[in-house]
Amino acid sequence: MEEKKNAAEKSSFARGVLLALGTAVLWGGTSPISKYIGSHGVSMVTVMCYRALLVVLLVGAWLRYTRGRGWYRIGRPLLRTYILLGFLTVVLNACGFMISCVYLTVPQALMLHYTFPLAAMAGSLLITGEPPSLREITAGFAVLAGLYIGFRGEGGGLVSVSPAGVLWGVASVTGLAMQTLISRRMLRDGRGDPMLQLFFIHLFGGAMLAAGKTVFFGWGDLKAIDGAIFTLMQYAAIGSGLGAFWFMFSALKYIGAPLVSLICTLELVFALIITALVLRQPSTVFELAGCAVITAAVAFAASGKKRA
Repeated sequence: MEEKKNAAEKSSFARGVLLALGTAVLWGGTSPISKYIGSHGVSMVTVMCYRALLVVLLVGAWLRYTRGRGWYRIGRPLLRTYILLGFLTVVLNACGFMISCVYLTVPQALMLHYTFPLAAMAGSLLITGEPPSLREITAGFAVLAGLYIGFRGEGGGLVSVSPAGVLWGVASVTGLAMQTLISRRMLRDGRGDPMLQLFFIHLFGGAMLAAGKTVFFGWGDLKAIDGAIFTLMQYAAIGSGLGAFWFMFSALKYIGAPLVSLICTLELVFALIITALVLRQPSTVFELAGCAVITAAVAFAASGKKRA
């Protein structure tokens, strides 16, 4: 009986790790693609509004087909939580990160963004009641060391950074850490559903973004969208939006928020590959060394199995 229980726990743990890895793979293309789109005059807010609209339409159609009428009826407490998650996930996290990629270099944006595992660990005990393990804390600082090694610049020091980019990056880190912790608590306790969460956070978050852009910025950047940009926007919507967040929310059912956040740092490895292909910026020796440290840190954290 005990052997079956242990086998089931190992299976759940492995499933959670693989799902989180799926998020990292899909997020790998976000930063270079955002940099490319932004350099052609299209606002990241516009991209996020389109992403939210497409996710709502696709997921809504799927839920109607698989669950029938009334699938959208949820209680008020859960509705309030989804509104909060819409702001944290779509407005702060996703939009904040994509805008930071426009003001910062891709390495700078990623370096700032991946302080979020430590932020998630700091709030884990308070929000989910799951303190991070010593292994996870060590891995979190090792990731920062890998970031410094990889992105410190050929001259031996950090290059200048944009204050606006830093502010957007901090907003993104705050949103991602908080949405990861709140989602983990909900899904662990059986109070949420990954597909419903995808639908409602993009519905509410997208509405907030669209309203803000209409009032403060307008939609003049739409004229900059050509065929190539529109094609890349599909990746931002379906890949880094629909697919990545479904993987992430599903992973949080099986493993804790600190470990999920650490596994997501492997996005850096895939981002460097895609950056070299899309922006034609080959990786430096420093970047490759930093990625090796980050990969080793994540492997170290995942090797210490922790019950979900």
